[in-house]
Formats: sequence, C-alpha cells, structure tokens
Amino acid sequence: MFTEKMTGHLETGRLVLFPYTQENLALFNTDLARFEESFGVVYRGEELDHLLSGFLKKLEKEIGDDPENYLFFTEFLIVLKENSHVIGSIDYKYVPRDGVTEVGYGMNPAYTGHGYMTEALTAFLDLGRKLGIRKVLADTLPDNLPSQNVLKRCGFRFLKEDGNLWWEKDLTFGED
Repeated sequence: MFTEKMTGHLETGRLVLFPYTQENLALFNTDLARFEESFGVVYRGEELDHLLSGFLKKLEKEIGDDPENYLFFTEFLIVLKENSHVIGSIDYKYVPRDGVTEVGYGMNPAYTGHGYMTEALTAFLDLGRKLGIRKVLADTLPDNLPSQNVLKRCGFRFLKEDGNLWWEKDLTFGED
C-alpha cells in the first residue's frame, strides 16, 4: 500500500482511510486495475453494481464542482493494513449546516464482525471534530442490528424512528 500517494489519509491501528479526490476517483471509475496498482491496494469493498458505479461517477463531478468542501461529501475508502484490501467506505453526506452533517458507511459483508467499522467511524468522527462538525446524524434500517451496534459503540444515541432509525452524536464534548 502506498500511503504517500493517499492525499488526506487517516490511519488507525489496523486501517487506512483515504478519500477519493477527483483525480483518483476518475482513475477508479475508468480503470480499477490501474487504480489498484497505483495505490497498492486490492478492491474488496462493496459490490460495484450499477447503483454504486453511477453514484461514484456522479461523485467525481461533484468533487470537481466544490473542491474546497470535498472532504464533507467524498467517500473515504477503508483499507486493511495487513493485506491492503479495500473493505468498505465511509463518508459525510453533505457539507455541515450549522455544524451538523450525516455519516454513512458500508462494508463488504465478508469483513463484518471484526470491529473494523467501529474503528473507522471513531477515526472519522475525530476528523469531523477537527473540521468543525458539532453534531453527526446517522440512519439505519430497523433490522440492521450490526450498524446500530457500531453507532452505539461510537457513542451515538437514538433519536427517532420514521421508517428508519435515526441516531446522533454530539462532537462538542471531545472524546466520549
């Protein structure tokens, strides 16, 4: 894995999180094999179906339209240090409004149950705090217990149900 090429990356004990830039996302979207070779990673993340591929092409344009704020809506790839496998992604869904934004994440099911997403989300919330985010929201499906457990382990509290379950975490109090 070539972390020196991963602009803006974060590191935890077991993971590297690095954001798509317009340039590296363009490479990912057009030539995944070259992307993997360029960064020394192997993509094992969420299935690259029509929906995700379409989202990533749209994201490439959005990053170009607002390069100043791209960290608030780009995807950060989650890479295992031990084998350089990309196992998932995490993102803020929009530029904060009054210090509030929403987090989203996904992972290849083969890598669940090892605490990777809890580790990634903890690092991502620390980044958010440094970027001036005051409160982070998240939603889960009612039957998505693994995701709910990640949120609970990271200090989110349940807010409401409206078909989805909504959660929030206040980042203004430092480490919880």
